[in-house]
Amino acid sequence: MRRRAFLVGWLCLAAIGSEAGARDATDLPRVAVLSPDPPTAADPTTGNPLAMFLEALRERGYVDGRNIRLDFRFAENRLDRLPALAAELVKAGPAVIFTHTTAGAFAAAGATTSIPIIVGPVAEQTMERLAGNLAKPVANVTGYAFEVENQSEKCLQLLKEITPNLSRIGVLLNPDSPNSDDVLIASNAAAKQLGLVLVRIESRGSVDIDRTLSHYTNGTVDGILLVDDSTLAGDTGVRARVAEFARQQHLPTASVNIRYARDGGLLSLGTDMYPIFRGVAAEYVHRIIHGARPNELRVQLSTKLELVINLKTAKLLGLTVPPSILGLADEVIE
Repeated sequence: MRRRAFLVGWLCLAAIGSEAGARDATDLPRVAVLSPDPPTAADPTTGNPLAMFLEALRERGYVDGRNIRLDFRFAENRLDRLPALAAELVKAGPAVIFTHTTAGAFAAAGATTSIPIIVGPVAEQTMERLAGNLAKPVANVTGYAFEVENQSEKCLQLLKEITPNLSRIGVLLNPDSPNSDDVLIASNAAAKQLGLVLVRIESRGSVDIDRTLSHYTNGTVDGILLVDDSTLAGDTGVRARVAEFARQQHLPTASVNIRYARDGGLLSLGTDMYPIFRGVAAEYVHRIIHGARPNELRVQLSTKLELVINLKTAKLLGLTVPPSILGLADEVIE
């Protein structure tokens, strides 16, 4: 409760300013935060990247109104709002901008070429476009990246091994996400080798997920791959809803979001985000505040994937997970 109260208070201070710190606010380094989510994303119980980032800043001794000034903009899951929100943040002249999605990264980079931008995990291809050089960024963007396509390919392989008779996999993605087509193209290449046909399923998250899923109750697909978009696998409620739907329809499902299997999906193969936001995002913001430049901060690449298998879900689906896959799992839910 103390941690939640602190974070909620932090958001309030950023919005209206604290009476005690208002006099010196202009002298404090501004940290702009561009989030695709609603303000509730700051709640640490959600496991949202923003909440992890704020906690990591707090661990480094940063307090809004005392030694930094936090400026928040929330897109409320409307990715099309991000460019305008990024422009608002840039006008205030922050020392650094933090964002944690592909859409947020492109929006921030489109708003400024001079203010340092720290990006939470995005696809390696996205970071290559924005940073130019991962070892020594040539633009104003740096942060953390991972191989989304490689993860999606492995998820498809695991689904096929667990359910050999799979033929049509629905790929649930947000059409507004800048890298949705890249993920689908790369996944298609892997699917062909596995004898799978991918079906594009579009959803913009909680606003239409029930309506979207209702179109796939007639055997149109026999499995689902949930893309790790902030509005889909990155949304706690959407993750749970997709997992519930899959169990009701007896569909094996997978996601590169490590939390998906813990929320009832069959399997997830992804990266544990918490160390990233503690060891990279907040640390890089800290360094920028103290004078570092983006080209001095190399882009960090994901080196470890964690496999989570939900045997409880497998049993409900009537599936037997091969011992060879269970032996690879970092976590097995029974």
